[in-house]
Amino acid sequence: MSDNPTGFVADRFAIIEVIVGMANALDAKDWRALRSCLAPELEVDYSEFRGQPPSRLSAEAYVESRKQGLGNLKTLHLSTNHQVTLAGDEAVCVSAYRIYRLDPCGEPGNNRLDSAGHYRHRLVRIGGAWKVRQIAQTVVLLEGNRGIHGAFR
Repeated sequence: MSDNPTGFVADRFAIIEVIVGMANALDAKDWRALRSCLAPELEVDYSEFRGQPPSRLSAEAYVESRKQGLGNLKTLHLSTNHQVTLAGDEAVCVSAYRIYRLDPCGEPGNNRLDSAGHYRHRLVRIGGAWKVRQIAQTVVLLEGNRGIHGAFR
């Protein structure tokens, strides 16, 4: 916690709004809203989900990768259990997630990919607004057809 509890509560609220805003933007396919949550450059680690090494990329490249991976799917990203740690203009938000992915054109019974686990988002305050600069995902549950997700095609 911080020396200023009111400031901590306001920052915590703003940080959780960014994390939940990302989830909602992905579900709505609102790529502009997704971009607004991100720092200009980010580090991502989806190695447990995709088997790819961590990487650094621009916010625009990140958004484009989400378009490619999720664009044709119906999704529901749930985000909960947010634990926020602040250090000046930097923050970490650890949370639990559950993601449902459905290919509406796929064969019933083989058209879903569901996952659950934890995210660790690192954020930085830029121009008074919190922006995500690092994302690390751990996987507790992964079930269904990986082939429906663009990252596996």
